[in-house]
Amino acid sequence: MTYMPVFDRPPTPRELAYLEALASGDMRPAISGQAGHMCRKFGWCEVIYRSPAGEELPRSALPLGMDSIAIVRAGYRAIGYVITQKGKSALERAVSAE
Repeated sequence: MTYMPVFDRPPTPRELAYLEALASGDMRPAISGQAGHMCRKFGWCEVIYRSPAGEELPRSALPLGMDSIAIVRAGYRAIGYVITQKGKSALERAVSAE
């Protein structure tokens, strides 16, 4: 398998709208597709899960080493997306550049 590095770049207008929706608290923005894919690819957002106990946790808060199958078997359910610190700084840079 070939490793393809991901270079940091500013978000496109559609990705910017997706980040703004996440920043405003919308966990499932209507703007999705490529914008949502690139958001996860660049680390601007991450999946948020509902635990079996009912609490909401971002992917980064789950135990290390759990792949997607282990997460489902443990009873976690994906309920949306949340903006990361990297996404917040990309959003701030894009807004300040306008």
